[in-house]
Amino acid sequence: MTAQTTSLENRVLRQDILGSRRFSNYWWATVVLLGGLGFLLAAISSYLHVNLLPFSDPTKLVFIPQGIAMGFYGLLGILFSLYLWLTILWDVGGGYNEFNKETGTVKIFRWGVSWKKPQD
Repeated sequence: MTAQTTSLENRVLRQDILGSRRFSNYWWATVVLLGGLGFLLAAISSYLHVNLLPFSDPTKLVFIPQGIAMGFYGLLGILFSLYLWLTILWDVGGGYNEFNKETGTVKIFRWGVSWKKPQD
């Protein structure tokens, strides 16, 4: 989605670019976090033999190998969710395109993306 902004009597056109702060990214970061927490709580429940989940009974799982595997997947899910939330926080990919008729230049700016300048 882009929004167009014009200034200096239609000499500069600026298009704002929506980065990672989209509804779908919030949705998936939340879903991955909840899934990771569920797996981690299931692993802890199987180790302690105390039910920490209201919708399931993971105390009947054997800790080795099922509980260990669930704990591993839970930690990976939480770490991936942390990555997604930091990407949203830093608004990676957001920025603007600026077209300047006065100077004849185009400026493309994005947060979190580093492009090298082309060699002449």
